[in-house]
Amino acid sequence: MLGGIFRFVAPTSLALALAACSSVPLTQPASLPPAKTASKPSVPAPVKHENWEPAPQGGGYYLDDGPGDLRPANLDEMPSAVPQLEPIAIRNTQPYTVMGQSFTPQTSLEEPYRQKGRASWYGKKFHGAKTANGEIYDMHQMTAAHPTLPLPSYAKVTNLANGKSVIVRVNDRGPFLRGRIIDLSYAAAFQLDYIKKGSAEVLVEKMTPELIAQYHAEKNGTVVAQNGVRVEQVALNNASVLVPAPRIPLYLQIGAFGNRGNAEALLTKVSSNHDSFGKASQILSEAGVHRVLVGPFASIDQANEAAIELSAFVEVQPVIKQDLILP
Repeated sequence: MLGGIFRFVAPTSLALALAACSSVPLTQPASLPPAKTASKPSVPAPVKHENWEPAPQGGGYYLDDGPGDLRPANLDEMPSAVPQLEPIAIRNTQPYTVMGQSFTPQTSLEEPYRQKGRASWYGKKFHGAKTANGEIYDMHQMTAAHPTLPLPSYAKVTNLANGKSVIVRVNDRGPFLRGRIIDLSYAAAFQLDYIKKGSAEVLVEKMTPELIAQYHAEKNGTVVAQNGVRVEQVALNNASVLVPAPRIPLYLQIGAFGNRGNAEALLTKVSSNHDSFGKASQILSEAGVHRVLVGPFASIDQANEAAIELSAFVEVQPVIKQDLILP
């Protein structure tokens, strides 16, 4: 995959790199303005694996890529990525050209995407390298690379041959070989059972805010109606009925601490650097966790813009939260 948008290869190696996903440069038109500084990505904590086992060799992959020597023993039990609303990295929204193909990334989490096509996977060759989102690629996490989906975002990928599905966090760009629509990590491709074949026909469905809300509502025993209204199932007169769920505002969580003093320090820093954000900030303490929240916001795009502006004066890892019930 691409370690940011400025990885280049020597011209003599370009011919050998045509089928690879990350060994060719992303060429931006010269007329584009300089990339803006984005908020620091909300990077998931590394997955800790207790036991490792030899990784079966072979399978379908390009040149010197592959599964590596070892893999986690519990790889078949690894859960899918948990989708959440994360601000888009603004530097990865500019149109770009690779291998004669032009791509225009999505700039909104709400914009839908549903596409059938061929999926491939990438492994040890890029393991430990930077992704286009500035994170570190871990082939044993549930991630993916896509040419145009927002970075970061989440997608449900279904292997059409066997019906198996996973949810992945999209944090990289690629693949750029014609006929491929997405590159999955080794772990995700393993769970979809196409490591040996090297590729598979899949359905890629972007997890829009509405789908993410439905995902979490089902986990929490609530339902999201077609009109977007959240409802919950309750017992009334020995019958099960749906009633409106408590109002859940949209906030930007810029920090979560076990020590309230640290939360107050962040709140003070925000207030001293940006008066309007300071007035809109608060600390929500529950179950020993002190969350620093900014908002509420009227839309996800508005929260995303605030996250980018906040990054100009304070180092934070913002997450858009729509599952908080405030007093």
